[in-house]
Amino acid sequence: MTTRISFSKYLTSACMLFSLTACANLAEQEHVNIDGQYPLSLVDPFIGTGGHGHTFPGPFVPFGMVQLSPDNPSKGWDWTSGYHYSDNVLVGFSHTHLSGTGVGDLLDVLVMPFRGDYLERQRDDKGRIFTHYSHDDEQASPGYYQLGLPEEAVNVELTASERAGFHRYQFRGDKDAQLLVDLGYAQNYDKPVSTLLRVEDDYTLSGYRLSTGWAKYQPIYFTARFSQPFTHTLYTLNEHKPESGPEPVKGDQLLSKEGKIVLNFGDISDKPLEVAVGISYVSIDGAKANLIAENPGSFDLAQSRAEQSWRKQLGKFTVEDNNRVNKTKFYTALYHAFTAPQIFHDVDGSYFGADGSSHANPGYGKYSLFSLWDTFRALHPLLTITDADRVDDMVKSMLGFYQETGLLPTWDLMSNETDVMIGYHAVPVLVDAYLKGLTTADPELLFEACKASAMQDRFGIDLFRQYGYIPSELEVEAVSKTLEYAYDDWAIAQLAKALGKQQEYDYFNQRSQAYRQMFDKSTGFMRGKTAQGNWVERFNPTYVEHRNTDYTEANAWQYSFFVPHDVPGLISLFGSEAAFVEKLDKLFTVSSEMQGDVSPDISGLIGQYAHGNEPVHHVTYLYAYTRDKWKGEQRIREIRDTMYLAAPDGLAGNDDLGQMSAWYVFSALGFYPLNPVGGVYVLGTPQFEQVKLALPDNKHLNIRRLGAADGYVSRVLFNGIELEVPEIDHRDLMRGGELVFEMTPTH
Repeated sequence: MTTRISFSKYLTSACMLFSLTACANLAEQEHVNIDGQYPLSLVDPFIGTGGHGHTFPGPFVPFGMVQLSPDNPSKGWDWTSGYHYSDNVLVGFSHTHLSGTGVGDLLDVLVMPFRGDYLERQRDDKGRIFTHYSHDDEQASPGYYQLGLPEEAVNVELTASERAGFHRYQFRGDKDAQLLVDLGYAQNYDKPVSTLLRVEDDYTLSGYRLSTGWAKYQPIYFTARFSQPFTHTLYTLNEHKPESGPEPVKGDQLLSKEGKIVLNFGDISDKPLEVAVGISYVSIDGAKANLIAENPGSFDLAQSRAEQSWRKQLGKFTVEDNNRVNKTKFYTALYHAFTAPQIFHDVDGSYFGADGSSHANPGYGKYSLFSLWDTFRALHPLLTITDADRVDDMVKSMLGFYQETGLLPTWDLMSNETDVMIGYHAVPVLVDAYLKGLTTADPELLFEACKASAMQDRFGIDLFRQYGYIPSELEVEAVSKTLEYAYDDWAIAQLAKALGKQQEYDYFNQRSQAYRQMFDKSTGFMRGKTAQGNWVERFNPTYVEHRNTDYTEANAWQYSFFVPHDVPGLISLFGSEAAFVEKLDKLFTVSSEMQGDVSPDISGLIGQYAHGNEPVHHVTYLYAYTRDKWKGEQRIREIRDTMYLAAPDGLAGNDDLGQMSAWYVFSALGFYPLNPVGGVYVLGTPQFEQVKLALPDNKHLNIRRLGAADGYVSRVLFNGIELEVPEIDHRDLMRGGELVFEMTPTH
């Protein structure tokens, strides 16, 4: 049962205790009137490319298969996207990237412009040629990237469509203009297995790259078309040194583990070289068809189309506010939220499946790249608002994965199950879509797939069924897994209830209460328990050890509040609302010091609250169910202003395919999916004076803030009616109208 709170009841205490907000010490931000300015100019693709953000600056279109960007030679974990803003060494431009992930892969089909003798070029320890650049001659905007390379006397421009990348190179000087196309190039966990390069004519190159790494089996095919003719030399690598002899070379074709080709265009300083590269995960013919379908005939037209796709996507939101910095953060967060999941089918609908085979058009658009442990929390609920027309295809893509493998995806990377994180969080995404009426998938198949993931015998799920929790000595990350399995089971219970499956509802609803088994009232933490029912000894709530304790990328402080499906039940464990609020307060005020092997994932600290990783993303909104809702508003403002900056190192942690960004989008609008199943959004505090959101069927949602952004919410009205609880329903929002937050000054 939902706790009902009148907004006026917590306002007085909020004003009395306003002095606590001084601890935030937020810096003033630039206020510039930019009403009417183009939305694209308010996106900064360099945000998140420094620090631990792991984003990349290159061009793509919303949810596009091609994500074309510059690559630096990796210097460690912060280069998982292929690029880090601290670097100034370029090894080329590859066509596939991961945005904000904690593990690196992809970076397929590298193209590198250069001058001089390829065999005589200086190389790094991997045998790669490189050059230097300056950020002073680098720019990026949605659908466009530019970089000057002074050592090569060339200017580079990039843009993209859904399945093709477009390059424009303006060479200067008298040395021959050359491009290296490198299929052996690999970084992070990836490595090539087999490559093929085939020169089809003086203007056309095609081939494939089969690699293994985080994605164990990843084929990618390409066709490249050049605006000017070339001569060529094929190379392979021998102990990181290029040579043109030992591998099978048949005429103009090279089959090799690490194939490379140098294309020589001679002196072309009088006109630019344009390159169009189509990719496919099915076949070379598929790549050709994709390129034919999406190549408009010139770089300028391709760029115009890419920018138009972003104008349409970002134009769903119209922000009216004078704070340029906050608008840049907001629109950039939207931009990053639309990197994934990615379109994964060719123009004819064919796709590469999770069973390792190619499939014909299944009758829906295939998507891949589901980072579900991260994105089930806020990104997927955001997409049900902004891209409801894509949700059905995403649902059917996950169900297709189940039909091909017997299980729903956990972390789907180009139709490869990586099993990298815990939980079976495809379940809440599927159930949320069904309950919101956004999928035409067979509900019986939905239930069958969800149940299959919940009844498997891996990852401690068998122990979970046997004991009602996961004993710590029998499975790593036992507390986190128990809590997350309990949540997923609650989602299955809601689906069973909707389908009239009473027995299954009772079973999974009972499993959803397993979180109670983990709560140690004597310490006030979710704590590991042995198979005999005893608490694990030598308990330290600030101890962490990456993927080797009772908690996943976190400690007891960060996981003790993960019961998003039963907030009243969680509060009751503490004995009273006051005790619960006291514990929440301590989360933010206790020392940030930790013991053990502290993972860099645990970042963005306020006390032991770690906004740089996902398990705590809902926590500030728990205050909404207490009389101290104002404290949650204070923390939301603090996080918005300190964990998100308009700078390369502006993200507190990995963006994780848009989850960090989705948190900001929701929290700037003024509500958040604390429980991301079923469509109830918990109210927070809006950042902007007004946001207009375009909805389907020519409807609009207008979100207004009456009063200063640093004030407290005194009441909220939806279409003129005051909300009596700190919640609003998805269906109400999608009908359109006006959501008004009335603010009371903090002094």
